[in-house]
Amino acid sequence: MLRRGIHRAERFWDGARLSFKRRAGLLGTPILVPYRGLATPDGLWIRGRVLEDQGVMTAPHSESTLRNVWLTFKRYETDEIGGARVVWRALGESGDLVTDNEGFFDTVLPVRPDAAGSPWFAVELELVSAPVHEVAPLSAEANVRTVSPSARFGVISDIDDTIVKTGATNFVKHWRTVVANSAQSRTAFPGVSHLYRALAKGEAGPETNPVFYVSSSPWNLYDLFQSFLALHEIPLGPMLLKDFGLDRDKWLTGGHDGHKLKMIAKIMDAYPHLSFVLIGDSGQRDAAIYAEAARRHEGRIIAVHIRDVTDGDLATEAGEAIAALEALRIPVTRAETLFAAAENAAKLGLIDAGDVACVRAAIEEREREG
Repeated sequence: MLRRGIHRAERFWDGARLSFKRRAGLLGTPILVPYRGLATPDGLWIRGRVLEDQGVMTAPHSESTLRNVWLTFKRYETDEIGGARVVWRALGESGDLVTDNEGFFDTVLPVRPDAAGSPWFAVELELVSAPVHEVAPLSAEANVRTVSPSARFGVISDIDDTIVKTGATNFVKHWRTVVANSAQSRTAFPGVSHLYRALAKGEAGPETNPVFYVSSSPWNLYDLFQSFLALHEIPLGPMLLKDFGLDRDKWLTGGHDGHKLKMIAKIMDAYPHLSFVLIGDSGQRDAAIYAEAARRHEGRIIAVHIRDVTDGDLATEAGEAIAALEALRIPVTRAETLFAAAENAAKLGLIDAGDVACVRAAIEEREREG
Protein backbone atom coordinates (compact mmCIF):
# COMPACT_ATOMS: atom_id res chain seq x y z
CA MET A 1 0.00 0.00 0.00
CA LEU A 2 2.85 2.37 0.86
CA ARG A 3 4.54 1.66 -2.46
CA ARG A 4 1.33 2.29 -4.40
CA GLY A 5 0.75 5.48 -2.45
CA ILE A 6 4.25 6.80 -3.16
CA HIS A 7 3.87 5.82 -6.82
CA ARG A 8 0.62 7.82 -7.07
CA ALA A 9 2.31 10.78 -5.38
CA GLU A 10 5.21 10.55 -7.82
CA ARG A 11 2.85 10.48 -10.82
CA PHE A 12 0.95 13.47 -9.40
CA TRP A 13 4.23 15.39 -8.93
CA ASP A 14 5.36 14.56 -12.47
CA GLY A 15 2.05 15.77 -13.87
CA ALA A 16 2.09 18.97 -11.81
CA ARG A 17 5.69 19.71 -12.80
CA LEU A 18 4.94 19.15 -16.48
CA SER A 19 1.91 21.43 -16.25
CA PHE A 20 3.98 24.17 -14.61
CA LYS A 21 6.78 23.90 -17.16
CA ARG A 22 4.26 24.09 -19.99
CA ARG A 23 2.59 27.24 -18.59
CA ALA A 24 5.95 28.85 -17.86
CA GLY A 25 7.38 28.04 -21.29
CA LEU A 26 10.13 25.88 -19.77
CA LEU A 27 9.61 22.71 -21.75
CA GLY A 28 12.85 21.29 -23.12
CA THR A 29 13.57 19.96 -26.60
CA PRO A 30 12.77 16.23 -26.95
CA ILE A 31 15.65 13.91 -27.79
CA LEU A 32 15.58 10.29 -28.95
CA VAL A 33 18.05 7.97 -27.20
CA PRO A 34 18.27 4.47 -28.75
CA TYR A 35 20.10 1.60 -27.05
CA ARG A 36 21.93 -1.29 -28.70
CA GLY A 37 19.66 -4.29 -29.15
CA LEU A 38 19.64 -8.03 -29.79
CA ALA A 39 18.72 -10.13 -32.82
CA THR A 40 16.54 -12.85 -31.25
CA PRO A 41 14.85 -15.88 -32.85
CA ASP A 42 11.57 -13.90 -32.68
CA GLY A 43 12.94 -10.74 -34.29
CA LEU A 44 14.92 -7.65 -33.32
CA TRP A 45 14.70 -6.52 -29.71
CA ILE A 46 15.14 -2.76 -29.48
CA ARG A 47 14.88 -0.36 -26.58
CA GLY A 48 15.27 3.37 -26.21
CA ARG A 49 13.97 6.46 -24.50
CA VAL A 50 12.54 9.88 -25.26
CA LEU A 51 13.61 12.64 -22.87
CA GLU A 52 13.86 16.39 -22.67
CA ASP A 53 17.38 17.43 -23.59
CA GLN A 54 19.09 18.86 -20.50
CA GLY A 55 22.53 19.05 -22.11
CA VAL A 56 23.93 16.35 -19.84
CA MET A 57 24.86 13.80 -22.51
CA THR A 58 26.76 16.36 -24.55
CA ALA A 59 28.37 18.17 -21.62
CA PRO A 60 32.19 18.37 -21.98
CA HIS A 61 34.55 16.78 -19.48
CA SER A 62 34.96 18.91 -16.37
CA GLU A 63 37.23 18.76 -13.30
CA SER A 64 34.81 20.92 -11.30
CA THR A 65 33.24 18.89 -8.50
CA LEU A 66 30.29 21.28 -8.14
CA ARG A 67 29.53 21.18 -11.87
CA ASN A 68 29.80 17.41 -11.94
CA VAL A 69 27.48 17.08 -8.94
CA TRP A 70 24.96 19.29 -10.72
CA LEU A 71 25.25 17.34 -13.99
CA THR A 72 24.92 14.06 -12.12
CA PHE A 73 21.77 15.33 -10.41
CA LYS A 74 20.33 16.29 -13.81
CA ARG A 75 21.33 12.91 -15.26
CA TYR A 76 19.23 11.11 -12.65
CA GLU A 77 16.47 13.71 -12.46
CA THR A 78 15.38 13.08 -16.05
CA ASP A 79 12.40 14.79 -17.67
CA GLU A 80 11.03 11.78 -19.50
CA ILE A 81 8.32 12.07 -22.14
CA GLY A 82 5.56 9.50 -22.02
CA GLY A 83 3.21 8.97 -24.95
CA ALA A 84 5.81 10.01 -27.54
CA ARG A 85 5.39 8.38 -30.96
CA VAL A 86 8.40 6.82 -32.66
CA VAL A 87 8.31 5.31 -36.16
CA TRP A 88 10.71 2.44 -37.00
CA ARG A 89 11.80 1.21 -40.43
CA ALA A 90 13.87 -1.84 -41.41
CA LEU A 91 14.06 -4.14 -44.46
CA GLY A 92 10.96 -2.61 -46.00
CA GLU A 93 8.91 -3.04 -42.81
CA SER A 94 7.74 -0.22 -40.55
CA GLY A 95 5.61 0.48 -37.54
CA ASP A 96 4.89 2.76 -34.59
CA LEU A 97 6.15 2.67 -31.02
CA VAL A 98 4.75 4.67 -28.09
CA THR A 99 6.79 5.46 -24.99
CA ASP A 100 5.59 4.54 -21.50
CA ASN A 101 5.31 6.88 -18.51
CA GLU A 102 9.10 6.75 -17.99
CA GLY A 103 9.79 7.63 -21.62
CA PHE A 104 10.91 4.11 -22.61
CA PHE A 105 9.98 2.06 -25.66
CA ASP A 106 10.80 -1.64 -25.64
CA THR A 107 9.68 -4.15 -28.24
CA VAL A 108 10.62 -7.00 -30.57
CA LEU A 109 10.31 -6.08 -34.25
CA PRO A 110 9.21 -8.77 -36.74
CA VAL A 111 12.42 -8.39 -38.78
CA ARG A 112 15.15 -10.99 -39.35
CA PRO A 113 18.30 -9.68 -41.08
CA ASP A 114 20.99 -11.90 -42.61
CA ALA A 115 23.31 -12.91 -39.77
CA ALA A 116 26.14 -13.59 -42.23
CA GLY A 117 26.51 -9.87 -42.99
CA SER A 118 27.70 -7.08 -40.72
CA PRO A 119 27.75 -7.77 -36.95
CA TRP A 120 25.44 -4.77 -36.53
CA PHE A 121 22.08 -4.14 -38.17
CA ALA A 122 20.63 -0.63 -38.12
CA VAL A 123 16.94 0.05 -37.47
CA GLU A 124 15.89 3.55 -38.53
CA LEU A 125 13.95 5.46 -35.89
CA GLU A 126 12.11 8.76 -36.16
CA LEU A 127 10.51 10.74 -33.36
CA VAL A 128 7.38 12.20 -34.91
CA SER A 129 5.35 13.49 -31.95
CA ALA A 130 5.46 14.05 -28.20
CA PRO A 131 2.59 15.23 -25.98
CA VAL A 132 2.63 19.01 -25.23
CA HIS A 133 6.06 19.34 -26.88
CA GLU A 134 6.89 20.87 -30.21
CA VAL A 135 8.74 18.23 -32.23
CA ALA A 136 10.76 18.66 -35.39
CA PRO A 137 11.19 15.24 -37.04
CA LEU A 138 14.22 13.70 -35.34
CA SER A 139 16.02 10.61 -36.68
CA ALA A 140 18.32 8.10 -35.02
CA GLU A 141 19.52 4.53 -35.48
CA ALA A 142 19.12 1.60 -33.12
CA ASN A 143 22.04 -0.77 -33.72
CA VAL A 144 21.16 -4.42 -33.19
CA ARG A 145 23.77 -7.14 -32.64
CA THR A 146 23.58 -10.01 -35.10
CA VAL A 147 25.85 -13.03 -34.74
CA SER A 148 27.88 -14.57 -37.53
CA PRO A 149 27.65 -18.33 -38.13
CA SER A 150 31.43 -18.23 -37.54
CA ALA A 151 30.98 -17.15 -33.90
CA ARG A 152 32.36 -19.77 -31.50
CA PHE A 153 31.09 -18.30 -28.22
CA GLY A 154 29.86 -15.09 -26.60
CA VAL A 155 31.02 -13.03 -23.62
CA ILE A 156 28.75 -11.68 -20.90
CA SER A 157 30.48 -9.12 -18.70
CA ASP A 158 29.61 -7.01 -15.70
CA ILE A 159 30.64 -3.33 -15.87
CA ASP A 160 31.22 -1.79 -12.43
CA ASP A 161 34.53 -2.96 -10.94
CA THR A 162 34.90 -5.49 -13.76
CA ILE A 163 35.89 -3.31 -16.70
CA VAL A 164 35.58 0.18 -15.16
CA LYS A 165 36.98 1.12 -11.78
CA THR A 166 34.13 2.39 -9.61
CA GLY A 167 34.95 1.24 -6.08
CA ALA A 168 31.39 -0.05 -5.70
CA THR A 169 32.33 -1.69 -2.39
CA ASN A 170 33.70 1.60 -0.98
CA PHE A 171 31.10 4.34 -0.56
CA VAL A 172 33.52 7.30 -0.79
CA LYS A 173 35.39 5.97 -3.84
CA HIS A 174 32.12 5.01 -5.54
CA TRP A 175 30.60 8.44 -4.86
CA ARG A 176 33.58 10.14 -6.49
CA THR A 177 33.14 7.99 -9.59
CA VAL A 178 29.37 8.44 -9.75
CA VAL A 179 29.61 12.23 -9.76
CA ALA A 180 32.30 12.26 -12.47
CA ASN A 181 30.08 13.08 -15.42
CA SER A 182 32.32 11.96 -18.29
CA ALA A 183 33.85 8.82 -19.77
CA GLN A 184 37.29 10.44 -19.46
CA SER A 185 36.90 10.52 -15.67
CA ARG A 186 36.56 6.74 -15.46
CA THR A 187 39.48 4.31 -15.35
CA ALA A 188 39.65 1.01 -17.22
CA PHE A 189 41.36 -1.93 -15.57
CA PRO A 190 44.66 -2.82 -17.26
CA GLY A 191 44.40 -5.45 -19.95
CA VAL A 192 40.62 -5.28 -20.30
CA SER A 193 40.64 -3.87 -23.83
CA HIS A 194 43.29 -6.39 -24.95
CA LEU A 195 41.47 -9.40 -23.45
CA TYR A 196 38.00 -8.43 -24.66
CA ARG A 197 39.24 -7.68 -28.18
CA ALA A 198 41.04 -11.03 -28.22
CA LEU A 199 37.88 -12.85 -27.14
CA ALA A 200 35.79 -11.01 -29.73
CA LYS A 201 37.95 -11.66 -32.79
CA GLY A 202 37.47 -14.67 -35.04
CA GLU A 203 37.10 -15.90 -38.60
CA ALA A 204 34.56 -13.22 -39.51
CA GLY A 205 36.69 -10.32 -38.21
CA PRO A 206 37.28 -8.40 -34.98
CA GLU A 207 33.63 -8.68 -33.87
CA THR A 208 33.04 -12.35 -34.68
CA ASN A 209 32.24 -13.37 -31.09
CA PRO A 210 29.68 -11.03 -29.50
CA VAL A 211 30.25 -9.25 -26.20
CA PHE A 212 27.34 -8.25 -23.96
CA TYR A 213 27.29 -6.13 -20.81
CA VAL A 214 24.89 -6.81 -17.93
CA SER A 215 24.85 -4.40 -15.01
CA SER A 216 22.62 -3.18 -12.20
CA SER A 217 23.57 0.39 -13.03
CA PRO A 218 20.61 2.46 -14.28
CA TRP A 219 19.86 3.26 -17.92
CA ASN A 220 20.68 6.90 -17.06
CA LEU A 221 24.38 5.95 -17.35
CA TYR A 222 24.08 4.29 -20.76
CA ASP A 223 25.77 7.05 -22.76
CA LEU A 224 28.66 7.24 -20.28
CA PHE A 225 29.32 3.50 -20.54
CA GLN A 226 28.98 3.62 -24.32
CA SER A 227 31.55 6.42 -24.56
CA PHE A 228 33.82 4.64 -22.07
CA LEU A 229 33.91 1.49 -24.21
CA ALA A 230 34.73 3.47 -27.35
CA LEU A 231 37.36 5.62 -25.59
CA HIS A 232 39.23 2.58 -24.27
CA GLU A 233 38.78 0.50 -27.45
CA ILE A 234 36.76 -2.16 -25.66
CA PRO A 235 34.40 -4.06 -28.01
CA LEU A 236 30.97 -2.45 -28.21
CA GLY A 237 28.00 -4.56 -27.32
CA PRO A 238 24.42 -4.41 -26.13
CA MET A 239 24.17 -3.18 -22.54
CA LEU A 240 21.34 -4.52 -20.44
CA LEU A 241 21.02 -2.08 -17.56
CA LYS A 242 18.34 -1.53 -14.95
CA ASP A 243 15.22 0.56 -14.69
CA PHE A 244 15.76 3.18 -11.99
CA GLY A 245 12.57 4.40 -10.45
CA LEU A 246 9.46 3.53 -8.50
CA ASP A 247 6.33 1.93 -9.82
CA ARG A 248 3.47 -0.18 -8.52
CA ASP A 249 5.59 -3.33 -8.52
CA LYS A 250 9.09 -2.34 -7.36
CA TRP A 251 11.06 -0.08 -5.07
CA LEU A 252 13.58 2.05 -6.95
CA THR A 253 15.81 -0.43 -8.84
CA GLY A 254 14.29 -3.78 -7.86
CA GLY A 255 16.37 -6.88 -7.11
CA HIS A 256 20.05 -7.15 -8.10
CA ASP A 257 20.25 -10.93 -8.58
CA GLY A 258 16.91 -11.21 -10.33
CA HIS A 259 17.79 -8.49 -12.82
CA LYS A 260 21.13 -10.00 -13.78
CA LEU A 261 19.77 -13.53 -14.07
CA LYS A 262 16.89 -12.30 -16.22
CA MET A 263 19.21 -10.39 -18.54
CA ILE A 264 21.66 -13.29 -18.83
CA ALA A 265 18.72 -15.53 -19.77
CA LYS A 266 17.55 -12.94 -22.33
CA ILE A 267 20.95 -13.02 -24.04
CA MET A 268 21.32 -16.79 -23.93
CA ASP A 269 17.78 -17.30 -25.26
CA ALA A 270 18.53 -14.87 -28.09
CA TYR A 271 21.56 -16.92 -29.19
CA PRO A 272 20.71 -20.52 -28.25
CA HIS A 273 23.56 -21.97 -30.34
CA LEU A 274 26.27 -20.13 -28.39
CA SER A 275 28.15 -20.99 -25.23
CA PHE A 276 29.39 -18.14 -23.04
CA VAL A 277 32.29 -16.83 -21.01
CA LEU A 278 31.09 -14.93 -17.92
CA ILE A 279 33.22 -12.17 -16.36
CA GLY A 280 32.37 -10.34 -13.15
CA ASP A 281 33.75 -9.28 -9.78
CA SER A 282 33.59 -10.42 -6.17
CA GLY A 283 31.99 -7.26 -4.86
CA GLN A 284 28.35 -7.69 -5.89
CA ARG A 285 27.43 -11.40 -5.84
CA ASP A 286 28.51 -12.09 -9.42
CA ALA A 287 29.93 -15.51 -8.47
CA ALA A 288 26.62 -16.59 -6.93
CA ILE A 289 24.65 -15.19 -9.87
CA TYR A 290 26.88 -16.96 -12.39
CA ALA A 291 26.62 -20.23 -10.48
CA GLU A 292 22.83 -20.01 -10.63
CA ALA A 293 22.99 -19.11 -14.34
CA ALA A 294 25.17 -22.17 -14.94
CA ARG A 295 22.60 -24.38 -13.20
CA ARG A 296 19.75 -22.90 -15.22
CA HIS A 297 21.63 -23.11 -18.52
CA GLU A 298 23.44 -26.39 -18.14
CA GLY A 299 26.35 -26.90 -20.53
CA ARG A 300 26.27 -23.33 -21.89
CA ILE A 301 28.96 -21.75 -19.67
CA ILE A 302 32.51 -22.56 -20.77
CA ALA A 303 34.50 -20.36 -18.35
CA VAL A 304 34.03 -17.84 -15.53
CA HIS A 305 36.39 -15.14 -14.30
CA ILE A 306 35.79 -13.26 -11.05
CA ARG A 307 37.87 -10.14 -10.52
CA ASP A 308 38.78 -10.17 -6.83
CA VAL A 309 38.12 -6.81 -5.17
CA THR A 310 38.57 -8.19 -1.63
CA ASP A 311 42.38 -8.48 -1.43
CA GLY A 312 42.01 -12.25 -1.30
CA ASP A 313 39.54 -12.26 1.61
CA LEU A 314 36.70 -13.76 -0.37
CA ALA A 315 33.29 -13.94 1.29
CA THR A 316 32.01 -17.40 2.23
CA GLU A 317 29.09 -17.05 -0.15
CA ALA A 318 31.38 -16.23 -3.09
CA GLY A 319 33.70 -19.10 -2.21
CA GLU A 320 30.76 -21.51 -2.13
CA ALA A 321 29.54 -20.20 -5.50
CA ILE A 322 32.97 -20.72 -7.07
CA ALA A 323 33.05 -24.24 -5.65
CA ALA A 324 29.59 -24.86 -7.17
CA LEU A 325 30.85 -23.69 -10.58
CA GLU A 326 33.88 -25.94 -10.32
CA ALA A 327 31.62 -28.87 -9.34
CA LEU A 328 29.88 -28.31 -12.68
CA ARG A 329 33.31 -28.67 -14.30
CA ILE A 330 33.39 -25.04 -15.36
CA PRO A 331 36.90 -23.53 -15.26
CA VAL A 332 36.93 -20.59 -12.83
CA THR A 333 39.69 -18.04 -12.29
CA ARG A 334 39.77 -15.48 -9.49
CA ALA A 335 42.38 -12.74 -9.37
CA GLU A 336 42.81 -9.00 -8.98
CA THR A 337 43.91 -8.64 -12.63
CA LEU A 338 42.75 -10.22 -15.88
CA PHE A 339 45.99 -12.13 -16.47
CA ALA A 340 44.64 -15.40 -15.00
CA ALA A 341 41.53 -15.04 -17.18
CA ALA A 342 43.71 -14.55 -20.26
CA GLU A 343 45.85 -17.59 -19.43
CA ASN A 344 42.76 -19.74 -18.91
CA ALA A 345 41.19 -18.49 -22.15
CA ALA A 346 44.34 -19.46 -24.03
CA LYS A 347 44.33 -22.89 -22.35
CA LEU A 348 40.75 -23.38 -23.56
CA GLY A 349 41.70 -22.29 -27.09
CA LEU A 350 39.60 -19.12 -26.99
CA ILE A 351 42.56 -16.75 -27.55
CA ASP A 352 46.20 -17.29 -28.51
CA ALA A 353 49.50 -16.88 -26.66
CA GLY A 354 50.16 -13.51 -28.27
CA ASP A 355 46.95 -12.17 -26.77
CA VAL A 356 48.02 -13.35 -23.32
CA ALA A 357 51.31 -11.52 -23.75
CA CYS A 358 49.47 -8.30 -24.62
CA VAL A 359 47.29 -8.56 -21.51
CA ARG A 360 50.34 -9.18 -19.35
CA ALA A 361 52.24 -6.25 -20.89
CA ALA A 362 49.30 -3.89 -20.25
CA ILE A 363 49.12 -4.98 -16.61
CA GLU A 364 52.87 -4.58 -16.08
CA GLU A 365 52.83 -1.14 -17.69
CA ARG A 366 50.10 0.02 -15.30
CA GLU A 367 52.05 -1.37 -12.35
CA ARG A 368 55.14 0.59 -13.42
CA GLU A 369 53.06 3.75 -13.66
CA GLY A 370 51.88 3.14 -10.11
